[in-house]
Amino acid sequence: MAKTRPRGYPKLRNYKPTRFMLKTSHYDKEKADFAVDFIESLKHTKGKWEGKPFYLLPWQEQIIRDVFGIVDKDGNRQFRQAYVEIPKKNGKSELAAAVALFLLFFDDEPSAEVYGAASDTKQASIVFEVATDMVKKSTALMKRSDIYASTKSIELKMGTSGGKYQVLSADVGTKHGLNISGLIFDELHAQKNRKFFDVLTKGSGDAREQPLFFYITTAGDSTESICYELHQKAKAIIDGKKIDPTFYPVIYGLELDDDWHKEENWFKANPSLGQTIKLDNIREAYQEALTNLAEENIFRQLRLNTWVSGNTRW
Repeated sequence: MAKTRPRGYPKLRNYKPTRFMLKTSHYDKEKADFAVDFIESLKHTKGKWEGKPFYLLPWQEQIIRDVFGIVDKDGNRQFRQAYVEIPKKNGKSELAAAVALFLLFFDDEPSAEVYGAASDTKQASIVFEVATDMVKKSTALMKRSDIYASTKSIELKMGTSGGKYQVLSADVGTKHGLNISGLIFDELHAQKNRKFFDVLTKGSGDAREQPLFFYITTAGDSTESICYELHQKAKAIIDGKKIDPTFYPVIYGLELDDDWHKEENWFKANPSLGQTIKLDNIREAYQEALTNLAEENIFRQLRLNTWVSGNTRW
């Protein structure tokens, strides 16, 4: 892996484990380093970064070190669910793809079953296609796996511990009985009802030592959704009003009393601003948001990760 970051590219310094680490858990630096090193050996697949190492931004590395490095007395992960809510274009799909590949190739889970899900197959395929391109750019991973476009799956070759990463359709009736070791649920806010989510998350990983359910999403517009339910749970944990030691909450966005017109607040909501997102692009979207209510709501929801309804005026 190339060791030299681009000039000016940020790096997490002086990592501190999340405050949600239990007193009975500990930070295993070796496990965390291994996960970080693996991800940073992968290559970007699109845009100006295509073909270059996937150097983690500080907010991404914090998540990886917390999720994969904080373990219980038996060495198993403390966190079994990770909820990452963040505006669009901050690099969440790339991070989710890297997490899926780590769970497939290096989680020491015999016959790993890692699945990608979303409100529809097309959405779920976005993260999978990023992961597929990452594998194609790695000679070592290509030697250990086969890619099947027809079934949207990456399967480990014979002679390994076995395992697969596969995209799921949203057909609830066919998803009972899965033995999930890892789940990537993309854009959870678009999930119309909780049936599909419940089938995939309730008891499906009980036979695994340390299953990980990794949810990534932007804010939505329905307070009746499963995503808003998890948003409220994550916020309650962050605010110290609820305790769930297995649930890892991450929310980047503006509070209701934050001034959305101030550029410094845009950076608060977008930790990748200036790296994967150009400030000029946000400025252009902001100017459009000033023209009408619909554009304003879109800007607040997608660019600043604020839960809005169709008739909201800020």
